[in-house]
Amino acid sequence: MEIRNIPILFGLSEASELTELNAGHINSTYLAVCGGEKFILQCLNMAVFHVPEAVMDNISRIEAAFDEAGCSDIAVPHFIAEGDKIYAVADEKVWRIYKYITATEDAAAEPAAAGRAFGRFIRIMDGRKLNDIPAIEGFHDYDRYFALALKNGIDKSVMNTLDKLRDTLGQVFDSSMKKRIIHGDAKADNIIISEKMTIIDLDTAMYGYAAIDYGDLVRSVCRHSMTDLNEVREITAGFAQGLDGILSDDEVNSLYYGILWLTGELAVRYLIDYKSENKYFRGKTSAQCFARAEELLYQLKQFTDLGEELREIVHSQFDDAHCL
Repeated sequence: MEIRNIPILFGLSEASELTELNAGHINSTYLAVCGGEKFILQCLNMAVFHVPEAVMDNISRIEAAFDEAGCSDIAVPHFIAEGDKIYAVADEKVWRIYKYITATEDAAAEPAAAGRAFGRFIRIMDGRKLNDIPAIEGFHDYDRYFALALKNGIDKSVMNTLDKLRDTLGQVFDSSMKKRIIHGDAKADNIIISEKMTIIDLDTAMYGYAAIDYGDLVRSVCRHSMTDLNEVREITAGFAQGLDGILSDDEVNSLYYGILWLTGELAVRYLIDYKSENKYFRGKTSAQCFARAEELLYQLKQFTDLGEELREIVHSQFDDAHCL
């Protein structure tokens, strides 16, 4: 079936215009114009999402939770239904579609808003259930990625740094730490600021630690100079506001380590792709993967060196949020 005809499966007209968007690493995404309206049309990458029906079931649950919460300022996309499902299958591929959302601001330039959105996501999903089948088996399992990197013969000095981080994470995130429903890919690119702040790319929603979403957002926004920590301060203030006091003291204490976790984990994953022919990050060459890993390792060193300052920001912003 031609891609331009996929929208017909959702009760729309065929796409009169179709443009592939290359911003994402995983799924194939298109801007489709149907009947004069713009839509985002996506084909799920089944090499990554082995049970796409479970992924879409999770998204249905997230949509329902946001509908019930009745948020005035934060939303998730509403996928167009095909019968009783929000996806369609054509030529053994899984497709979905939602109305295009025009961004009015760059979320990375509004770190407090991005932090508030991901904090609110965790709060809205608090007490909810996800499908029993994980979207990606072993996603955010630092030990698993570390073991894969060892097998691939990554430089020993690099692995020593990453091994020290593994020990630290094992001490902080022990069996007593609460797991919640988190977004799982909480980078600034996954917030669209329009009439509402819309949280997109919900495929990786999972049970995990709040520190994972917090750490990923800080990592994604603070990619350059760390001489000014105001962006971290704004992210943290927004995150605390969105959570509205649901985190325990131990969870708040763990947030700084989420920054180290997600930065180190992503470095490991890029190093694995650097050595691998079958890459997770679609369209990246080995040279690009190695260069990105080096950037992340430098970023990890910066976050480690600034540990005292970053922990102080976390505690001061969460203390302020509790006093509001």
